[in-house]
Amino acid sequence: MLWYTLRVGKGQGKGKGKSWSIEYRFPSIEEIEDDPSFIDDVLEYADSPEGLLYSEVSDTVSEVLERADVDAKERQIIWEDGQRLSIAASAQRIEAGHPGYPLDLIEEHVIEWLKGEFAPPSYTRDQLDELDRLTELWVEHHRRQAEAAKKRPRTRHSWCAMTS
Repeated sequence: MLWYTLRVGKGQGKGKGKSWSIEYRFPSIEEIEDDPSFIDDVLEYADSPEGLLYSEVSDTVSEVLERADVDAKERQIIWEDGQRLSIAASAQRIEAGHPGYPLDLIEEHVIEWLKGEFAPPSYTRDQLDELDRLTELWVEHHRRQAEAAKKRPRTRHSWCAMTS
């Protein structure tokens, strides 16, 4: 069982939608025992519009990336058509085909796919360990870049581009 917190906030600026943030962790036995309504809360969330969207995006990302490969050293997802894309560019590609899905949520599911689903059956234990190590570094780097981009001051030109 995986416990996650889905935070939905209002976007900043004209034309911005909601922003998404997801944090994952396993609940402790004590947390589950202390709160018997935990299972009810999980089921309630799963049936909510947000929970249904979360599941739908997760399924879509997994399906779209099913035939993709990964070059963790170069930090690229290799699509079936041979295109090599970053995490962010892969999320944008998926969003282009599914414009109703929030880009931040798609991106989080791309990261989860990288960290949890991509595991070639031909890899040895050592290769999988190296893949995990490289993927963790890649995801950390991606998140640092995303945070830095949010903090960058906007120029007059970037503001004009946002509002046009």
